[in-house]
Amino acid sequence: MTENPDIPEAPPADSGSFLGNLFNLYFEPKETFAKIFVRPRVWMALLLQIAMGVLFTSVWLQKMDAREFMKAQMEQNSRIQQMPAEQVEQIINTQARFMRTWGRIGPFFVPVIIDLILAGIFMFIFRFFMAADVSFMQSFATVAWTFAALGLIQTPIMLLVFWLKGDWNVDPNQIIQANPTIFFEVGSIPRWIWSLLSSFDLFSLWTLFLFATGFAVAGKRGLSSGLWGVGIPWVIYLGVKVSFVLLFG
Repeated sequence: MTENPDIPEAPPADSGSFLGNLFNLYFEPKETFAKIFVRPRVWMALLLQIAMGVLFTSVWLQKMDAREFMKAQMEQNSRIQQMPAEQVEQIINTQARFMRTWGRIGPFFVPVIIDLILAGIFMFIFRFFMAADVSFMQSFATVAWTFAALGLIQTPIMLLVFWLKGDWNVDPNQIIQANPTIFFEVGSIPRWIWSLLSSFDLFSLWTLFLFATGFAVAGKRGLSSGLWGVGIPWVIYLGVKVSFVLLFG
């Protein structure tokens, strides 16, 4: 069996520094993941994720109007629009209070939960469906480091766009329209199509690429195998997401 020359045969002797690996992950992800797996330092990547989340929510929740935000979200839901005004008002107030509370405590533990769940899912996929020798720690490190690198870039950009726009009540998921929805006005196309198109943003595609690279290195496979391993679950996720909008949107 011919070995892929692009995949390192043995772990590098130098694990690199945390900041050095974080920086190099943007430019040399394959070589950098090989160093990361020598010494994962997952807890440092998690702390960076938490710091970025706390920074964003601290600024955003202070400047946005939770009630107006929830009202705008409710107005996009056809089922909500059919409810009595009093019931809608009650839902808005309840959701606004929940968001203010959850937004302050969520960033401290949500990243850890999400990273652990995704790490388990991807390890299962690559080990049992693709017969790749990927350990849980390698899977955990791939997810944690990818999201840390993503957050370090995405968080300042989102805050900057909010500040330039001057409207802090915009949905954070839509504040950076680096996806095909930029060519459409809100409400001009069905919500399920909007939900689908919004998923093809640059940050999501970059995340998938880093995931694929990390798992390819961990499993000593080519990038194409990594893309299949992360691409199929992502397509399933899109199907569930669109179905949810069709049923409840």
